[in-house]
Amino acid sequence: MGLTHKPAYRVEADGSDITEAIRENLISLTITDEAGVKSDSLSISLHDKGYRLPKAGGQLKVWLGYGEAATYMGLFVSDEITLSGPPDKMCIKAAGAPQEKSKAYYHLQTQKTRSWLPQTIGALVATVSADHGLDPAVASDLSGVGLPHIDQINESDMHLLTRIAKDHDAIAKANGGKLVFAHKGQGKTISGKSMPTVALIPTDVTNYRVTITARTDYNQVVAIWRSVESAKDIEEIAGAGEPMRRIRHIYPTQESAAKAAKAKLEAFQRGKQSLSVSLPGRPELRAECRLSLSGFRDGVNGLWSVTRATHKLGSGGYVTSVEGERV
Repeated sequence: MGLTHKPAYRVEADGSDITEAIRENLISLTITDEAGVKSDSLSISLHDKGYRLPKAGGQLKVWLGYGEAATYMGLFVSDEITLSGPPDKMCIKAAGAPQEKSKAYYHLQTQKTRSWLPQTIGALVATVSADHGLDPAVASDLSGVGLPHIDQINESDMHLLTRIAKDHDAIAKANGGKLVFAHKGQGKTISGKSMPTVALIPTDVTNYRVTITARTDYNQVVAIWRSVESAKDIEEIAGAGEPMRRIRHIYPTQESAAKAAKAKLEAFQRGKQSLSVSLPGRPELRAECRLSLSGFRDGVNGLWSVTRATHKLGSGGYVTSVEGERV
């Protein structure tokens, strides 16, 4: 990618544009976009020239890109301030906020104890969303999947959703006013539309690394569902051969057990190859988008799903680093 524009950024703090106020003293600005439950994060490092201390819980909005075409990167809530020296420096760290009313982020982390009757994923996500003033956004083919009785004991709603998502090879994440529950690594939006696929050739990247792990993974996954009619536990099997992994939950229907076994097997199969790429700044690269690599050697070419995208603006210019896994 040839850079024809100078890297540009904009930062707003609680609705006020502070870009010019920090420009001369900016050391670095880093945004990390994570797949799944991990919160997106922002870090701003400054030469400390007596700036007023930012307030905890302050809202920061960031745009990053080139020239006039800076891309909105998200809303963040400041949660840590570090002061150091000499030389005097200030580092502001912030977590991605699920909505404009940033308190929802913290409430999602509050531990609770309650029980959930058997219901669908869609129904459970809708209840949790309503509790936190968020809109539920559940992949259509996951919404109707049945769940067994679940005990939530000293566990946050976000951790509960993550636990359920893991069993279905999915992600749970609060972002942009929505509580998202979607397939992992499939590069699709909640509506089922494909997310952008970014094509890369060797001249686009600064460096890359692919790791192929020759570890023993599970070749078969077994999930159990309980038949009300026969009062028996019945196995649903995905894959064949050894070693075998058994899911501990008992599912209410044959369909939900079969989907859980299939999702878990796909998760095992997908994690055997990993990719890391560094390249000149590309704000469109986000977690869950896809990369199509061509012109590299065998083992590198092909389709990858981005699990983490880090955007850093500093003395070395604007650099994007992505991590991904084979699709």
